[in-house]
Amino acid sequence: MSDGPADVMTSLRSAPVFRDVPEAVLQRLAPSARLLRLSRNEPVFQRGQACEGLHLLLAGQVKVYARVDKAADAAPDGGTERGHEKVIEVMMAPACLGESMLGGEDTHSVNATMLTDGVLLLLPREAVMRELHGGPDLAIHLLADVSGRVNRLVHDIEALTLRTASERVVAYLLRDGVVEAPPVPGDGGPCTVLLPASKGTIASLLSVTPEHFSRILHDLQSRGLIAVNRRQIHIPDVQRLACHA
Repeated sequence: MSDGPADVMTSLRSAPVFRDVPEAVLQRLAPSARLLRLSRNEPVFQRGQACEGLHLLLAGQVKVYARVDKAADAAPDGGTERGHEKVIEVMMAPACLGESMLGGEDTHSVNATMLTDGVLLLLPREAVMRELHGGPDLAIHLLADVSGRVNRLVHDIEALTLRTASERVVAYLLRDGVVEAPPVPGDGGPCTVLLPASKGTIASLLSVTPEHFSRILHDLQSRGLIAVNRRQIHIPDVQRLACHA
């Protein structure tokens, strides 16, 4: 992928949030956009860091998370103990990150780190805000994108408060797993999904420990509801697994 104007325009169009934005808006945004190539485990931004702008994830996966670091004297040996991490979202390209600036926030309230090597397009804050103040064309589409993410997060909060850990895992497999072999329409199964991140990351996303997550998968497998091969999960009967939840 080169960094020329035509490639930037193509990259903007590849992001769903910009797909129906007027061409004139994209042409004004494109000259200031910067292409970023980040490696696995490299931060996109960190909590407390100034919001540079909107990050469009063009390739790869990003983990959005909160982290609470413990004081050094909290560790039994007097050293620094690793903080607690709560995964909020696992985002796959194409996606948009950094919308906190739209609400007037000057700094990021969460962390975002690459789960894989990836490519992002950074739209500087000044250019985005200029378009937002200049007319509704961009604002309407960004608002729709933010609204969709809020709805998903509300759904996640509902699941955390009203569902058991096992129900959350099953719901995740049926809703958010990357489908490799979808079920035949109207059939309900079989189906094969791929966990988009490590089991530890998915466990944090679902607010269970990695050990508990593994036990749930083992229990589902012992019941013949799934077959686990590393990150690949085969579901012999989608309807039967859904009924189990």
